[in-house]
Amino acid sequence: MKAAIYVRVSRPIGGESLQDQLDNAQKYVGGKDWTLVRVFRDGSSGESGDRPGISDLQEEAGRGVFDIVVFTSLSRMARGGVGSALHILRHLERAGIEWHFVEQPVLNFDSTTLKHTKDVLRAILVAVDEDYRRRISERTKAALARRKSLGIRLGRPPHLPLLRTPQQRVPPGTTEGR
Repeated sequence: MKAAIYVRVSRPIGGESLQDQLDNAQKYVGGKDWTLVRVFRDGSSGESGDRPGISDLQEEAGRGVFDIVVFTSLSRMARGGVGSALHILRHLERAGIEWHFVEQPVLNFDSTTLKHTKDVLRAILVAVDEDYRRRISERTKAALARRKSLGIRLGRPPHLPLLRTPQQRVPPGTTEGR
């Protein structure tokens, strides 16, 4: 089997390095007797839209270059919550690419995974994502309520003009929005 590895750190310095992750993933690939054909790397936050490594991985998926992707953990693959991770995994699945997680083998998805197990795995990931989003919403609402109770004005300060894009600007002499 031809394997690819994806590794990511939030910042180029501190914590677990890309090399530590890469060493762990390479050891995993070697233990499975797979052939390592490609390594994808990112050195920025998983929430950042600028992730060339994951973009390249998704772009190359399905071209026959690799059959399986090895991630060290779900948190190293995506930081945008389980929804972001699920989006990446669905893309890989549609492209016929399998995946393994070094630190979370319960999330592995390959030809030996039974259909019912795959369905349960997807359902769990979706449920976790919904719970994650619900908790974010609750924390945001609580923080806003706390600020409001302290008398902190919420929203745009009154002295700042409303910024509009060129498409939203009202042409002079029109009555739109009045």
